[in-house]
Amino acid sequence: MFKKLLLMVLFLAPLSLCAQKFAHFDYASIMQSMPEAKTVQTELEALYKQYQTELEGMQKELQTKAEKYQKEDTDATPINIKERHNQELQEMYQRLQQAQQDNAENFQKAQQTKMQPVTQKVMNAVNAVAQEGGFVYIVDKNGAQTAGIVINETLSTDVTSQVMKKLGITAAAPAPAAKK
Repeated sequence: MFKKLLLMVLFLAPLSLCAQKFAHFDYASIMQSMPEAKTVQTELEALYKQYQTELEGMQKELQTKAEKYQKEDTDATPINIKERHNQELQEMYQRLQQAQQDNAENFQKAQQTKMQPVTQKVMNAVNAVAQEGGFVYIVDKNGAQTAGIVINETLSTDVTSQVMKKLGITAAAPAPAAKK
């Protein structure tokens, strides 16, 4: 009987030692606190404004030319001139649409290219925290909610501050409450 009990304890002991540890972190708050992310965001905003200015100029040019042709084209205007005006306006509109599409693609590529090193830095810090803490899973709590995954925060450890510490970021102190 004693041997069976000892065997059962030896068999179950490793299972209790292998309890899985889960953690979560707030990716958005980390990104908002990172100077590199703020710099990239500023660069992307400038690029967006540049693209927007270009498109607005093209739209204004198209509108101006359309108004000009509308004033010039009368019943006495020959058909071939009206057709040429319509064709020119159609080509300008197509160039505008192509520029919008190209700018959107280029902006998305720039966003991915510029954010990739920042994102990789965060993921490296998360991996380091996972290794040091012995965590099986660390998930972004906002991403998990978006995916429909429920995180029981009482059973999961919030490692946001540890990840920020790995990144050399000090968490901003909460603003003092307004006195009445």
